[in-house]
Amino acid sequence: MSLSSALGLLLLALFAAPARAAPSVTLVITGVYADPFMSGDNSEAVQLQNIGAAPLTLDGWQLSDGEGVVTFPNGAMLNAGQKIWAAKTASAFFGEFGFLPAYEYGADSNASVPNMSGSAMSLTDAGDQVWVYDNTATVIDALVYGDASLGAPDWDGAAVQPYVFGSASKEGQILFRKRQESNGLPVPDTDTRADWAQDTADNFLGKQVEYPGWDRDEFFQTAKASAPATIKYCVAPDNLYQCLRDEIIGATATISMEIYSLNNARLVDAITETLDAGAQFTVMLDGGALDAQGKWACAQIETHGGQCWIFASKPQANVHKRYDNQHGKWLVIDGTRALIGSENFGDDAMPSDDKGDGTLGTRGGYLITDNPAIVNAAQEILERDFDPTRHLDVRRWGAYADDFPPYDFTPNYENGGKGYNAQFVAPLTLNGAYPIELVQCPDNCLRSMDALLGMVAQADAGDTLLVEQLYEYTYWGAGSSNPSADPNLRLEAYLDAARRGARVRILLDSFYDIFSGPRSNWATCAYVNALSAQYDIQCRLGNPTGQGIHMKMVLLQKGAMGFVHLGSINGSETSNKLNRELATQVESLDAYNYWANVFNADWRTTTFAPHRIVLPFLLRRDKP
Repeated sequence: MSLSSALGLLLLALFAAPARAAPSVTLVITGVYADPFMSGDNSEAVQLQNIGAAPLTLDGWQLSDGEGVVTFPNGAMLNAGQKIWAAKTASAFFGEFGFLPAYEYGADSNASVPNMSGSAMSLTDAGDQVWVYDNTATVIDALVYGDASLGAPDWDGAAVQPYVFGSASKEGQILFRKRQESNGLPVPDTDTRADWAQDTADNFLGKQVEYPGWDRDEFFQTAKASAPATIKYCVAPDNLYQCLRDEIIGATATISMEIYSLNNARLVDAITETLDAGAQFTVMLDGGALDAQGKWACAQIETHGGQCWIFASKPQANVHKRYDNQHGKWLVIDGTRALIGSENFGDDAMPSDDKGDGTLGTRGGYLITDNPAIVNAAQEILERDFDPTRHLDVRRWGAYADDFPPYDFTPNYENGGKGYNAQFVAPLTLNGAYPIELVQCPDNCLRSMDALLGMVAQADAGDTLLVEQLYEYTYWGAGSSNPSADPNLRLEAYLDAARRGARVRILLDSFYDIFSGPRSNWATCAYVNALSAQYDIQCRLGNPTGQGIHMKMVLLQKGAMGFVHLGSINGSETSNKLNRELATQVESLDAYNYWANVFNADWRTTTFAPHRIVLPFLLRRDKP
């Protein structure tokens, strides 16, 4: 019998089975990459996970899309809990994911990756079906996605659809299973689209996206530590410039930085001074924020022996950025200190002028700590993000003529002003075994057991919750949606705290706000203040320090306990689900009181509390 005839009979046998198998308790399909960014679709792949308690032998097991069937080689095995990828072509898969798959089933592109045998699958971008069979041709699990409508054994109901919002594209999206927060294992299998993280009926574990190059498996849980350590908090614009300059100048060996933008000329001078003294400096910037001053900064750093790297797509090479923005703001100095905060290294947040006669800037803040576990966790994220050997969206500055500033460019050293009297001249320094949690997007920042939502969920009657943010969207999803259909999980958590009896105050920026936007800060405050007659909750818009609120901070006082959430995470769906972001949560009543004083000072500067009754007047204004 010819090979093609044998495959035909096998397919008939496989797809003749009319009955669905029971939900799997041994192995499930946990990911499907069907519509790759790269042209040619050679990086298509299927991920499997052993969800049983014992090792699973895969000899003779098969994958199929209804047209092609491929068989695992003898000796294939999955340990309990283990995940593997089987890719069409290992080399193409590596180009997008940054690591090799366990198996390849198309061309033999890499001698170190075992080959599957059979007729290669070719997953249809618009929609298809994927099955996994054991060595007795029994259906173990299946996925139906996109516009596929044929019934599949082991599948019930509608197909899984990619989740699309904002700049989250269908192309390049990995379909992946929901996971239990406690242990990271898939939710119990029901053979329906409700098992999958793109499920739009689930606002918490659903409405998720994932793209190649993410490290969600490694960073699914937040990092937590409570060893004795120093914690230092610095406030922008009052004392942040001096805090960060002192840390940079104090470096003796290395500074590693991952930040959205770097254009404060005086801090660049501090960096080059440190380089000249013998330290090593490396920074990765988001290419979308690289203005002329940032290009000048990179030129200075490189001239003095440092390294400037750019996080950017390469359309000419069909390379896409892993994250919509590298928006985190953190440094690791000498491998012993981590600096994590809300502000880019710019003039607005870090004016270098004499604060004695006033200044101007954005409200923001940083945490500096020598807690070893937090330092190591911040370093690990940086190393995974900033790895040009694994990720094609990272390149060295200077490769293109446009990387350089104009020939006659003169850097700007002017900043600050006279409109704001600095009130928080001294940073707060604490020493003790304070619990610290490192939270990052898109990997773990929307967990409900811990991270921000878990912290806010503790707020109850008699507690106080204070929120100071650049912005907090009224709702997520499409611009035409609403809070019921696409709730902003952060904002709704604040509202739920008020419903439980907590005192809630929300201060949002008025400086950058577009008042006419349907989910602007104005709209958010109007939405929140509509509940102020029922609950102890108020929302105001303000600009306490002259250049806007750029803060991303949530404070909770619960009895004798205080909590501070501070970092780069804004209140949009993009920030939480598509960006690289970083924040810390510290349990300390002293830290809470320090930042509560900042919040209360800012709150007192404004009484601007939008309500819906003044909407027609404000809608006539395009800008604040």
